[in-house]
Amino acid sequence: MQRINWHKIALKKHLKDVFSSGITYAILALVFLLWRFALGYQFEWQSIEPFQQPSIFIRVFYSAFTFLTLGYLLYIAYFYKVLHDILVKSMGLWSLYNGIKAIVWAFLMFVSYQYIVPWLFSVLNAGVSILFNIANLVLYALPPVGISLVLSVIYFLLKNENRKTS
Repeated sequence: MQRINWHKIALKKHLKDVFSSGITYAILALVFLLWRFALGYQFEWQSIEPFQQPSIFIRVFYSAFTFLTLGYLLYIAYFYKVLHDILVKSMGLWSLYNGIKAIVWAFLMFVSYQYIVPWLFSVLNAGVSILFNIANLVLYALPPVGISLVLSVIYFLLKNENRKTS
């Protein structure tokens, strides 16, 4: 039986849309940086944080995140199967099995909330901050390069849109 990787199929199907919207946001960021340059702001390293960590009350996010990370690791390690074999198959203790699963799941969600998600968001914010500052430095040091980059990307997008409609 072959496993269907639906996420790979969806990414391949919508790759052009994702890329074009990403390019649009990159153009917008470059235009804002050019605007800052035109207003005469001096270059200085800035720390920006566009991504904020969700609160603990967004249980759906943490449950899905835990399912995709720590829960998947326990599944690969056959933790739940071994627990099921010991408690249910050998002893018939369904309630204890479900209780232990609930406790383990709550602990995994706590670990995700307390340690993993804050670390992930700090890495994402640091990466975006570094890219923002590099783009800001390039535009500050070489404004014609930034202007030509924005114009060439706009030309590329318009050319592709005209090709699609023709």
